[in-house]
Amino acid sequence: MEEKLRCKMSLKLWKEDKVFGPGICQLLMKIDETGSMHQAAAAMGLAYSKAWKMMKTTEQGLGFALTERVSGGRQGGGSQVTKEGRQMMERYLAFEQEASQAVDELFEKYFGEYL
Repeated sequence: MEEKLRCKMSLKLWKEDKVFGPGICQLLMKIDETGSMHQAAAAMGLAYSKAWKMMKTTEQGLGFALTERVSGGRQGGGSQVTKEGRQMMERYLAFEQEASQAVDELFEKYFGEYL
């Protein structure tokens, strides 16, 4: 059986450089789930240092913090998504969903005969 033609879309937000995309969005969602950048990075198969660098680069590019970090102590440390980080994540996901629907319609229009 012949494989059907399909379309795959990936959205990245740019200023001079990339500032937000699917990887950082997934990292934020995992931090939100776990309350920890260490656990979020592990769940994604990333080294903590790579996750930390991604977060710092993104925050610098956007000009605001996406997470708040709490260091150790009796109950341990952790990370939580800031209000601005949550808004960015939610807007990105909503934009991605709407854009995907529009691209699906255009794909059908231009390549429907190959489906």
